[in-house]
Amino acid sequence: MRSIRIPFLIDLKRIDDKPDIRAAALDQRLDRDFGSRGPLINRLLTGRIKGALRVDGKPLPSVAPRGDAQRARNQSALHQRLDPAKGPLWDPQTLARLISGVRGKTDVGTLGPAAQQAVGRLFNKDYIGDEVSFAAARDLDDAVHSFNPIRLFKLHLMGQLRRSRRRLAERVNGDLAGVHGTGVAVHNIVRGLEHMRELWRKSPRLSTDQAVRACLFAPNSVLRQATAKGGTALGDVRAGTLVLIELEKARNASPDAETVFMAGTWAECPAGAFVAALLRATWEGAIAAEASEKRS
Repeated sequence: MRSIRIPFLIDLKRIDDKPDIRAAALDQRLDRDFGSRGPLINRLLTGRIKGALRVDGKPLPSVAPRGDAQRARNQSALHQRLDPAKGPLWDPQTLARLISGVRGKTDVGTLGPAAQQAVGRLFNKDYIGDEVSFAAARDLDDAVHSFNPIRLFKLHLMGQLRRSRRRLAERVNGDLAGVHGTGVAVHNIVRGLEHMRELWRKSPRLSTDQAVRACLFAPNSVLRQATAKGGTALGDVRAGTLVLIELEKARNASPDAETVFMAGTWAECPAGAFVAALLRATWEGAIAAEASEKRS
């Protein structure tokens, strides 16, 4: 764990160790309510995230606080609904788009809209992922992560972010989990598919289990905020202290569902099984398509 503290400016702890991440997840004092607490940079960071990841004043699931009962109910219901054991959660046409992109039959840029369509159809069976919808997803991602002042000016002050959020929401009929899936979480799936495309070119081919494991990507980082002063498993914190959980670094050391999807914690991604199953179906479909071409 590394700490940065400059009075009145920043108060931040950074963790990328699996036991520390587990301790942070269990600590009731660390939340993502993102109140206006702490020094200047802390307030700027939490304000930026809280402002960007909202639709009609409501927080997306990725920033809903621990104690939000509706968040917990929705997360549990979505976890049940996205259980691949109940049957395929994607249609053949969408899967074919993903397979084609992984095999290099289409441009790598097609993977983003195709992955977005796979997620979007969980919330709207007629969802079409295209350049326009995926550009909106990039806008939402950049609103949180970009440090380019010109890009941020266009997003925030020229209304581009507001229009993109509206576009994402309309395509999933206003479902907040759908906006999160098609605008935030989809980028991790795309990273996995792009890596799968690279793996496909290599010889010998990985087994399906190996390929899926290699292509599960976590967000680079997630943020938690201390709600009050006191001692935690990560040391003493003040009201407003930020904890930056560097999931991607942790994934490199331990690429498992617990790390990638924060499985077993209150903030667990309810789509973890879906993502793994979709990657599995894509890899197996690519192998089957190649075999079919060789036979014909």
